[in-house]
Amino acid sequence: MGEYNPNEGETIVTDVLVVGGGPAGMALGLALSINGVDVTVLESSATSSRSFRGESISPDSVFTLRSLGVFDQLPAASHMSVDGLRIVDSGNPVLSLRFEELRADSELPTEVPQDVLLDAMVAAADHNRLRLVRSVTVSELVRTAGRISGVRYRRDGAIHEVRSRLVVAADGRYGTTAAMASLPSRRKPMQRDFLWVKVTAPDTWDRSCYQVHMKADSHVMCIPTVPDLVRLGVNIPPGGLREIRASGLSALHDKIGKLVPELADTVAEQVGSWRDTSVLDIFTSYTPRWSTPGLVAIGDAAHTLSPVLAQGVNHAILDGVVLADLLPAALTHPTDIAVDDACRRLQEIREPSVEIARSLQMRQEMAFAQRGVVGEFGRRSIYRAIGNSAFLKKRIWGSIYYSLLNSDNVTRHAVDRLAARRAGETSSV
Repeated sequence: MGEYNPNEGETIVTDVLVVGGGPAGMALGLALSINGVDVTVLESSATSSRSFRGESISPDSVFTLRSLGVFDQLPAASHMSVDGLRIVDSGNPVLSLRFEELRADSELPTEVPQDVLLDAMVAAADHNRLRLVRSVTVSELVRTAGRISGVRYRRDGAIHEVRSRLVVAADGRYGTTAAMASLPSRRKPMQRDFLWVKVTAPDTWDRSCYQVHMKADSHVMCIPTVPDLVRLGVNIPPGGLREIRASGLSALHDKIGKLVPELADTVAEQVGSWRDTSVLDIFTSYTPRWSTPGLVAIGDAAHTLSPVLAQGVNHAILDGVVLADLLPAALTHPTDIAVDDACRRLQEIREPSVEIARSLQMRQEMAFAQRGVVGEFGRRSIYRAIGNSAFLKKRIWGSIYYSLLNSDNVTRHAVDRLAARRAGETSSV
């Protein structure tokens, strides 16, 4: 088990098949393995290394991953905590907060490269239960008596098959598995895309907090990360990469320099070609029905969120943990009715939290897009009012970052049960 190389023509039989080895898929695979469920994860990439992906782990997910033993597998130098947020509008600070204001003695947002995180999740899993197959391309779904019962995939030029009680589409915002199952998805483009660059933070830069620097409808998101870097997300018009490239690299330097003067020289020195940039097109998507008999979508495959507040990875991980809590009992039934009921229950549990995050993100997107004297004045006034109110800070950011601290939170109960199961198995070893 663990990383697995199937023989040519081999058919794998497993309880749960997960298509996609990103945060959603690996969280589910890890949690199912802890719960004693046989699970196979199919991943398209040959390694965990990948192009730009979210590195920000929200406090709820930090708590979850720590409970499941993932942080025990992370080298100390591979991650860093962030303890604040700062918003600057037209050169003037309009809002600042420290996360300890929201929930004292709780987890902090954590930055960890996604390949490091995924490797740690694999390492923390029960390798007697988890099978990870890399370098695959899923070509079609297998159906039996009108129900999805597995997939066929290509690897090294050969066609293989996996049969399972449940297929989980965890292949992200551009994945095709949910579409193969005819799960309709509604996409809403945002008024911007992001052009990302990564530079070494100067000694004078505050790496203890997230920062957003804006002026009119231009803004830069500044996210510290290991070992001594800061990631910069610069808004550009939707599909506007060709236009900004035509303006030349110096125009990008100037745009960042005007919004974040402290980083102007650093960006000019270290961003020397367009190869030092990457583009993320920003949209949200909504799948009204997450499941169909034999298949369920989780994470970005079910509900793509914008990068604001770094909630995409968070909700992907929590989806996986809740589904892993629901499935073991359902899989004991001789028929698959209970499995399909568990998938519908997943959506009932998780969708309200996802929609709260989406609603706050949309309000932030509207604020970022304001321009003109009236719009900018209103935005600054709102941010200052929130910044001066401990109640509003807790109401807005506390509900997003620390939802698992609520005693009646169903997702928290799922995390606690998994943690108890893992602790019991660890103590018996």
